[in-house]
Amino acid sequence: MKVRSIHINQPTLTVVPLGNRLFGLAHPQEISMYTDEGCFLTKFKQGFVTNFRSGGLFVDPFIDQVGDQNKALVYLIHDALYTPCDACGGEHPLSRKLADEILRAALIWAGMSPGVAGLVYRSVRLFGKSAYENDDKLTATNRALFSFQWTA
Repeated sequence: MKVRSIHINQPTLTVVPLGNRLFGLAHPQEISMYTDEGCFLTKFKQGFVTNFRSGGLFVDPFIDQVGDQNKALVYLIHDALYTPCDACGGEHPLSRKLADEILRAALIWAGMSPGVAGLVYRSVRLFGKSAYENDDKLTATNRALFSFQWTA
């Protein structure tokens, strides 16, 4: 998959630090990601919580947690794809494998080198299963705060 562009309906992505490496969206956001396989539209309500990154403290020396706005948008979308969605009947918007492939392609679009994006991809493939499958209190809140649509 190749990401061609990502657009946001606001001039900048504005967040509120919540502590414990978490951030909440300060305003509703609509993010359109155009790929060679169609357009992915993700709509977020104010308050959606993200950590803007795949990986914990152990990857801090190698990858910024938030990065620039383009990388932040990519991680925000990936966090949503790892969250069951009320607007999708309580299911994940996409399979974990496709969500991770989108992450890799979008990080390359955002300016990350293909090698580092490949490391991020392999990391989420190896260690992301529990984040995708296990719901927690945050997941229960976030699932009502976004919707996802894919138009081919």
